[in-house]
Amino acid sequence: MAETEATNLLRVLLQKDSEQVQAWLRMVWAEQQQVPEKFNWLGLAEVSTFRAQELANEESNESHSESLAWTEIATSVYEFLAENNPSFSERYLDSLMTLRAYMILKFGAIPENPVLDIYLIINWFFDNLHISYQEALIKAADWREALAAKNPEETQKKFDSELEDFRKLRFIKSRLRIIKYLSKSKYFLPNEELNTWISLWEKLP
Repeated sequence: MAETEATNLLRVLLQKDSEQVQAWLRMVWAEQQQVPEKFNWLGLAEVSTFRAQELANEESNESHSESLAWTEIATSVYEFLAENNPSFSERYLDSLMTLRAYMILKFGAIPENPVLDIYLIINWFFDNLHISYQEALIKAADWREALAAKNPEETQKKFDSELEDFRKLRFIKSRLRIIKYLSKSKYFLPNEELNTWISLWEKLP
């Protein structure tokens, strides 16, 4: 019963316009609206993302306003998912920041805008890096050498003993992917520190 109720709720929400969905979310965040336990939050975020990107490619100002509204919905839900699912938080934040970068490339950067503030992406990149640039550079070179040796047994030993370091490097590369994508924007002017990190991209495993 709960699953059917959750499915029906998502279907009803996706028939509404962005303003109605935003109003529903405000009530949920304020704990004034109950949500079925098995509600498909990821489904809502993904459909909202699709609508936001589709509307962004239309010509009218009205479509662009709707696009940004659906982006706000998607980012709000992705933030909720990241906070409530620690094991998958990086995946959800990655989706959120990719969408935000897409919208900045489409509409430009606006400081303190909940969608178009470019510093929300830059600050996110530096959050929880857990490793300095110099340390990342050394470890990346070490891993490149190990992988280039094409010795499966030794590579497996390295994975077994240094898996956490490898994950940190992949974590950085994942975030740098979005920073590099954002670099297509004329509004993105990385400082020396960020440029140094960007230069690390192709050296990471």
